[in-house]
Amino acid sequence: MSTHALARQGAGGTAAGATTQIGTDITLPAGGPWEIFGVWSQVVHDTAAAAESLAGDLLVESRSGDLTPDPAPGVFPVPGLPSTCGANHGITCDPLTIWPVKWSAAGKAVLSLSYRQQLAIAAAPQCAAGILFGDKTPDKRPMVFCDGVRATQALAAETAVGTITLSTRAKVITGIFADITVDGVWTVDEAFIGTVRLGSSDVQLPPAQYPLARAYSAGDGTLVGQIPNPVFTFIPVDIPVAGGARIDTFIDLGIAVTVPVTVGIYLAYE
Repeated sequence: MSTHALARQGAGGTAAGATTQIGTDITLPAGGPWEIFGVWSQVVHDTAAAAESLAGDLLVESRSGDLTPDPAPGVFPVPGLPSTCGANHGITCDPLTIWPVKWSAAGKAVLSLSYRQQLAIAAAPQCAAGILFGDKTPDKRPMVFCDGVRATQALAAETAVGTITLSTRAKVITGIFADITVDGVWTVDEAFIGTVRLGSSDVQLPPAQYPLARAYSAGDGTLVGQIPNPVFTFIPVDIPVAGGARIDTFIDLGIAVTVPVTVGIYLAYE
């Protein structure tokens, strides 16, 4: 058994009811059948604006017609970010929500992920979304070993974070956690959103594009307090590995930022 993940990033629409595909179509690997067991999305304001909420729907569509059952209507909630009651607008956090699903997909099946905006807004939001899939749905297990790497990132391009060398006793990766924290004095009208990827020359991992634990909407620079933290959890996975395997980690921000964010990527394994 092995767990995989694919993700996309892109801008959404501004009109009420506007539906915008997030990135390009997703094509699953050859082989299969694959069990898709999770879909996720994050949406954040790219420009601070008072009295504008951000909420809508994630739309999942089978392009090739070989998902069973067909997910149509495929409409999932995107939890909203509330509007501010005045001109002051600090950054707000959009925590990760993974909706559990159960679809069977053939090898090379094609699907799309789109965001439908609830109400009209002034500037297009930034979106990230993806699917989790594998031979079967992994069980959530207690952690035995855990290790991670940290780095900073400001570019809207995939960049290496670091390499995690697993214990020689490692047999399977059971969880992944990735997060970014805004450091220093953040810049007005800059959102923070992205995805991470795992790679390795020791074990076969692709595709392995996973979500961040949270994304951040842009603020206007006003001193309006600190945002609360969400409830954090590891994403359960089941990825067989060899003892001592080296796992390379990468971060890809959706848009460039002026002040680098701190990136942390952790793997639980046994």
